[in-house]
Amino acid sequence: MEYKIGFLISEFLPTRNIVLKSLSGLNPDKLKIYKIPIYSPQKKSNNKLLLRVLKDTSIRYIGFKIFDTIIVRLLRSIRRTRIDNYAKKLKIKTETLTLDISEINKAISRDKIDILVLSTNQIVPESTLNSAKIIAVNVHLAKLPEYGGLFNQFWLMVEGEERSYACVHKASKNLDAGQVILEDSVEIRKEQSLLNLYIQTSILAGDILYKFLSNPGIYLDSNLSTETTPTIRGLPNRKDMSIFKKNSLKLIKLNDLTKIKIF
Repeated sequence: MEYKIGFLISEFLPTRNIVLKSLSGLNPDKLKIYKIPIYSPQKKSNNKLLLRVLKDTSIRYIGFKIFDTIIVRLLRSIRRTRIDNYAKKLKIKTETLTLDISEINKAISRDKIDILVLSTNQIVPESTLNSAKIIAVNVHLAKLPEYGGLFNQFWLMVEGEERSYACVHKASKNLDAGQVILEDSVEIRKEQSLLNLYIQTSILAGDILYKFLSNPGIYLDSNLSTETTPTIRGLPNRKDMSIFKKNSLKLIKLNDLTKIKIF
């Protein structure tokens, strides 16, 4: 059986690595991409998060997130390496949507999407997850339930973890609480930067996602109703960033920009 698969994505740093392998390897006639913004002032939760970032975090974190979103998006637009460009080459239909939930839900229901894949920084409500006929899944760049929430490669490095995980899990109304379907991990090398680990983990996530989507039936037969209570770490504050620096850890190294395929 072939499933109709929809991707609800925002274009930020790891998006391409997460979804491109699936776009390249699956039947384009059964795929649909819905692009939504990284940020919208009309969404109150976006504004609250922005205020938290500006108030509680350090300038180094803000700089990294600007790179992760605005700069990456701009340079990919210039170089024509955004998801839209790949989709056009692969003859995959795309649709650009606002963050209006009714608009998103209507599009997913209209297209009769069986499996909805979330690769976005936006938290979507249960009504959107239920718009998929069979299941909605999320791609998370950390081990669950130990590392829920945002910026997990930072916390992994600060806490001296030896491996960085990626997983595909059932999306649920509670953040990162859905049952894990597939996971794998890569070694964390002491000399690598957070950016390097972030990209390496996103490539792993793309491999896992493709494994799931290329034969979802073997995973969907199992009971995926179990939910966990993940540990959600907050955004790193100035003290956290100082500890990161004191431990001789780096957010970005200059050679990352030439050795890692970012743009």
